[in-house]
Amino acid sequence: MTAQLRNRRGALVPVVAIAAVLLAGCSDGGSTSAQSTSSPTTTSSASPTDTASPTVSASDTPSSSASSTVNALVPGFPTKVIPIMPGSTPLSTSYDATTNPAKASLVASTTSASAQILSYYSGQFTSQGFTAVAPTRVGTTDSQDFVRSNGKETVNVAVVVVDGRTTYTVGATVNPSALK
Repeated sequence: MTAQLRNRRGALVPVVAIAAVLLAGCSDGGSTSAQSTSSPTTTSSASPTDTASPTVSASDTPSSSASSTVNALVPGFPTKVIPIMPGSTPLSTSYDATTNPAKASLVASTTSASAQILSYYSGQFTSQGFTAVAPTRVGTTDSQDFVRSNGKETVNVAVVVVDGRTTYTVGATVNPSALK
């Protein structure tokens, strides 16, 4: 059974199609591919006359001062908190210092192995006072979390290798004073 959502006109749209459109927008020209080993399913007790609309809270909505860019570092990106691993190419970055906690993320590619990336960032974040949580692997994605300030500040590093290309994401939520 394919999961489906209703669009604004009430027509059913397969969730897989929505995911494909979203992923296509994040693509770098189609040089990478993703595989799924499971198919999403949902069950709903909604009647055909019900209309579903996503609920977004104020904390989920980007602030007017949030910045993002593709294939470069967004102006003001906190490289002191999230340094760029040598030999990496930024694919996208985002940054918002107006929220508490402040948020920053980096997506980059490299020829380095997953273990090298996790080791590099482990050294970077533990030197900033973060405590490393044991790394995990889900499918083909290696991931490691880092915490400080009793869990109020967090960083996640996720690494995936697809068709010989290593792409990693580093996302951080930190106290705004850490960015100064």
